[in-house]
Amino acid sequence: MAITISGGGITTNEILDNTITASDINSAVELGGPSLGASSVIRTNAQTISENITIPSTSNGMSAGPITIADGYTVTVNGNWSVV
Repeated sequence: MAITISGGGITTNEILDNTITASDINSAVELGGPSLGASSVIRTNAQTISENITIPSTSNGMSAGPITIADGYTVTVNGNWSVV
């Protein structure tokens, strides 16, 4: 059942048990990014970039390497990108 939220927001008074858990959120929404282990102790990222990405001049980016950029794709770095 789809629910429309008027005014673009809700308060805890409008939530039956005053909590929202991961199961209440659409599975397409990533919560904190991919991770492994209890309490997300290890954060993960893919090893291959298969899309065009631009890091704006006002942003910093970080990836755990090694990282491969697939053929036909580019990463444009106007800001800063660290691969550790």
